[in-house]
Amino acid sequence: MGDWQKGKRGGGGGGGGGGKRGRWHKPSSSSAAIPYGTRGVVVTCEQGKERAACRDVARALDEIYEAKFPSSANAGDGESGDAGDPPSTADPGGSRADPSDALAAELRQLKEEKSESRRFEYLNLDFKACAFVRMNKEDAGKCAPSELVHALLEKVRDGERVKKNGGDPGFVPRSRHVMRLVPADDVCFAGMDEIKKAAKALIDARFTAFEANRSHDSEPSKTPADVSSDAPSETKKKKTFAVAFASRANSSLKRAEVIDAVADLVPKGEWSVDLSTPDLTIAVEVIKGTCCLSVLREYYGMLKYNWRMLGLSDEERAAERARGTTTDRNTEKTTTSGGADDGKRAGENDA
Repeated sequence: MGDWQKGKRGGGGGGGGGGKRGRWHKPSSSSAAIPYGTRGVVVTCEQGKERAACRDVARALDEIYEAKFPSSANAGDGESGDAGDPPSTADPGGSRADPSDALAAELRQLKEEKSESRRFEYLNLDFKACAFVRMNKEDAGKCAPSELVHALLEKVRDGERVKKNGGDPGFVPRSRHVMRLVPADDVCFAGMDEIKKAAKALIDARFTAFEANRSHDSEPSKTPADVSSDAPSETKKKKTFAVAFASRANSSLKRAEVIDAVADLVPKGEWSVDLSTPDLTIAVEVIKGTCCLSVLREYYGMLKYNWRMLGLSDEERAAERARGTTTDRNTEKTTTSGGADDGKRAGENDA
């Protein structure tokens, strides 16, 4: 009885201090750091399902990547397991077929299906309910993780809309364990100077690309209804942005200072702050001594990139939020308090 009580308190002494930290943070190790310059995705999930969640993310992003770049698909991967077991397929007669061989073949096939992706790698962060999927550097150079995640979530959202209208959405990627996906298009040291330098590079590239795509898409998409007196004002309408901040196991960075510093990097006069439906959201995710940065589209429209919630119907989503069975409410506190309150303050400073 005494030993059980000691084990429950943890640490064998010192009372109940640090209980919350003991539940959510394992002892830090050097292997838990995200290497600088890495690209990938921060994955939040159900506790104890970190590896399974990352495997689901890797499979789904693999499919999106191969759809974008068909020549990179590995057509032979799924056939290697079948080809390695000729005896079981050569004797369909029955009497000479060994059930153990058939079972072994099925196990090999399942193992192949569950194997880690060649393009994505699971990275343990020593957190519960949070892990990182690292993307191959060469593949990330062709397509940023933020673009892959957006395409995946867009597919999930569109599938739910088709289903809601009574249509057949076809195959829609699902995961039992994954909750939020936060892309990391760059990873740097969690210092103010390093964050500003990395964020500046991303802002210059992504904001410029967004402006170019917007001006290009606006011309052919015009309809007779758009050609009116309001059309000129639409083309000159200010573009909007927001900054979403979250921090895990790091107390050295001040939330307000980081958000104000990042917001100051956005071109003045051309962009304004919008905390409800911004065109672009600069995501700043601090994890221990590293900082993951990305520029995201439709961040709030896609429920802060919550895969699970995005795939639910309106009724199911309302029920989930009412029950509080997902971490959507907790992550909202983490990101919204960082992105909304401080984004509002940054917007006021800009003005």
